[in-house]
Amino acid sequence: MLEIGRSSSSSNASVDKGSPAGSKPICEVCGSTNVSDAICIEHLSCGYMASIATFEFNNFVCPRCGRKLVKENVDYRKVVLRVCHNCGHIARIKEAALLKKADRGVHVGETLSTTTNLSSWTEYVENVLAKLELRYVKDYKVRGESGAVHHWDFGVWLSKRERPEMVIKLNLTNSSKPVLRPLDNIFDILSIAIKKADSGIKHLILIMNYEGSDNLLKTCEELDIKLVSAHHEELFTETLKHLIKTIRRSKSS
Repeated sequence: MLEIGRSSSSSNASVDKGSPAGSKPICEVCGSTNVSDAICIEHLSCGYMASIATFEFNNFVCPRCGRKLVKENVDYRKVVLRVCHNCGHIARIKEAALLKKADRGVHVGETLSTTTNLSSWTEYVENVLAKLELRYVKDYKVRGESGAVHHWDFGVWLSKRERPEMVIKLNLTNSSKPVLRPLDNIFDILSIAIKKADSGIKHLILIMNYEGSDNLLKTCEELDIKLVSAHHEELFTETLKHLIKTIRRSKSS
């Protein structure tokens, strides 16, 4: 079981000196008040940081080093990051004893309804790829320029080149839990975008649970990521066909 402390205070917590008590938080770079704070987990052994949902989906095994997270302040610590929606700056504002609403007992042994959702989506994507007669590899792994090995649910080729023209990522969270805030999803998207760039693959279709958000769609558009809601399977087929046409058109021009 992942041990997450429930205390609202901590001797290791630092104070957000940039935002006096009662004042509205601001971006330390541009001064904008259009900012949001997100709670993340930092794995102390390797330094990997992602949203709580990312670790939960991965059964609290670190995606970078493969080690299990169990005890807070021994294996991991929780931090709060502030994102500015005006200039894009991301700042680490404190190591946190977290808000109670984000700190409900999280147990590794929980049965995730995500499993069924992930299985059905994997089967659906595979069927679509087969019907379109595309060459693909399921559970595609590639070593990035940094030396890290990245895992993608599907690699899809439109030519005979070594690396696929596109990858497909299923980033499905536990549907039995409250919907993630858009900011949590943005952090996951940024992390995935970094892996995409390191993999040397230009095109990515990202399938994830999210509620309509202009910020999410804008972020994905800027990162050359096609975002598909996990609630609309038909949109995946349309997005895939459009992306294939775009890639082939760029090659012929």
